[in-house]
Amino acid sequence: MRFRYRWSPFWRGSLCLLVTCCPPVLLAQDLVPTKPVVLQEEETTTNEETVSEVPSLEVDRLPAVVVEGNSTSGDTQRDYDATFSNAEVMTPNNMPSEERKFGGTVQVISNEQIVESDAFTVGQLLARQPGVDVVNSGGPGGTSSIFLRGANSQHTKVLIDGSPVNDPSSPSRGFDAANLTLDNVERIEILQGPQSLLYGSEAIGGVVNILTKRGQGPMSGSLSAQGGVFGTHREGGYIQGQSGAVDYSFSGSWLDTQSYSAALTGTERDPFSVGALAGAFGVQLTENTEFVYRLRYTDARAHIDDAGLTIGQPPTDDPTRLNLTSNLVQRFEINNTLLDGNIINMFAYDDVDYTRADTDDFFPSNFAGKTRQFTYMGTAILWPDHEFSVGVQHWNESATTEYIPSPPSQASQYQTGVFFQDRISFWDRLHLTGGVRWDDHSVAGGHSTYRTTAAYELRETNTRLRASLGTGYRAPSLSENVLPYGNPALRPERSTGWEYGFDQSLFNNQVVLGATYFRNDYFDLILYDPNTFTLLNIGQARSHGVELTADWYANEVWTVWGSYTHTDTYDDETGLQLVRRPRDKGTFGVTRKLGESGSITLAARMIGRRLDARNGSVVLAQYNVIDIYGDYWIRQNMRWFYRIDNLLNEQYQEITGYATSDAAIYSGLEWRF
Repeated sequence: MRFRYRWSPFWRGSLCLLVTCCPPVLLAQDLVPTKPVVLQEEETTTNEETVSEVPSLEVDRLPAVVVEGNSTSGDTQRDYDATFSNAEVMTPNNMPSEERKFGGTVQVISNEQIVESDAFTVGQLLARQPGVDVVNSGGPGGTSSIFLRGANSQHTKVLIDGSPVNDPSSPSRGFDAANLTLDNVERIEILQGPQSLLYGSEAIGGVVNILTKRGQGPMSGSLSAQGGVFGTHREGGYIQGQSGAVDYSFSGSWLDTQSYSAALTGTERDPFSVGALAGAFGVQLTENTEFVYRLRYTDARAHIDDAGLTIGQPPTDDPTRLNLTSNLVQRFEINNTLLDGNIINMFAYDDVDYTRADTDDFFPSNFAGKTRQFTYMGTAILWPDHEFSVGVQHWNESATTEYIPSPPSQASQYQTGVFFQDRISFWDRLHLTGGVRWDDHSVAGGHSTYRTTAAYELRETNTRLRASLGTGYRAPSLSENVLPYGNPALRPERSTGWEYGFDQSLFNNQVVLGATYFRNDYFDLILYDPNTFTLLNIGQARSHGVELTADWYANEVWTVWGSYTHTDTYDDETGLQLVRRPRDKGTFGVTRKLGESGSITLAARMIGRRLDARNGSVVLAQYNVIDIYGDYWIRQNMRWFYRIDNLLNEQYQEITGYATSDAAIYSGLEWRF
């Protein structure tokens, strides 16, 4: 018996309502107005778990929405928008599980989408998803922040195959998506709402999990090259396969662009380059045990301009300033099954390293951050449709900061957590999940969280009702509680979030609709108190809104999709909306399949007005951006791909004074062997 996880192709689609003109809205203060801190089956398959068969209930299921994929794509839109199918997702339960049984919101960007988008980074794909806002400080290489449903960017936990990659040396342990390329990425899952039950600290607003490829079948690979405006070129390749008990999948790329000035008023370009190497190596040790090693290394060099002293102030041009970043993520994992597959064990050790250097003329600085994490999760199949899981997690993080010529500062902290989760289904219609977690932090003390979800399927009308309730927390970062200017008395930030909604399939699965209402309340937010000149737990805020999605599969050739998200945020301290969160966001897309020869997609984003100053004095205008991307198979093993960003040359700003791309064309060739 070979032990494998299979991550089935699946994506939770986009759109219901297209808003062509977003109403003017004043947005305001960030959740955490930070003080400038002194830190700145079979043997030929993969990723599948083969266990002895457990008797299943003999009842009808909702019709699966599946269309056969062709030889040029790994999965199809029907697969990843199959609301009622048995497609598996990984992130909601930290192990493969059917999406239809999860009562929360999970969105999946499939491998087919990733390949056809011709995107350079993960952030470019996330920006098209409902409830997800990606804000960039200038062009490629500028800081890229991810906001989920109105939460702060540091409230988004980012994982790569389960490895935590938020930077412990950053002021708030936030994640910068600027350098996260798509090398070896199989798909991306976005889990909305508080998720600390399984993922601990940072998971207040949600989780973004990047899942990478495992090798399968005979050795194969590809080489690709592309180029475009701003002197941009990218070269890459991958190789993968499986031989006996060993599987492997490795890819690498180099991206270089002369770009444009990060500062809107700048006169010189701000080039950016990034090299990445990613891979996975697996060995079947015994019939029911496998070992997997995963690796991702990134080395980036970005020219940046000087940011304003406060939010809402434009940057100033700096012709010499550089931001140098390297990141190494390693994961060692053992998966094991016992008792004919009724006991599933996962042991993982994560080793994450960051080094950063800022060559600022006045305050040059160096940063180094390390995260070490051990995770055990065991799941017992008690009887058909009833699973009980227990997990233990221990992480240790450390950081070193140096502001030249001052001596470096060093600090570390650790945390241990244990969690329990129970999943049960009745009549294969009602699916319930509940769990609790307890964490003990070396500085902030103990904290408990929970999550419960429910989903009910009405097969007679092809309707799925769902709801979830959960809590999240964020332990204070090293710069907030241990390093100089920190406050060791800080408590963790907390959130309580709930949502309810439905999914509806119509016209023999040609139309799939979804609607969700959500609300998140945030407590004990860490803010700078000007009266005491220190950081305190004095902030409270909330966000609530509606997400609407729709997909129309007109026929085998045409697909139309879209979404509308309304997010209303409120800061109790100021009585204003939160900065850089649009109240209204719409997406719209049309995809035309060219038989087995390729496809072409038109994708639009409509972003409403939002504040970019805490006092409400700076308002950024709404904007509409249209992109076109696609591919065409010239030969059976040669693909031409292309992308046009900002087709109509929209002039807009995501952050005050920072430039965005004019209309830009990129194109390339891929040769597969």
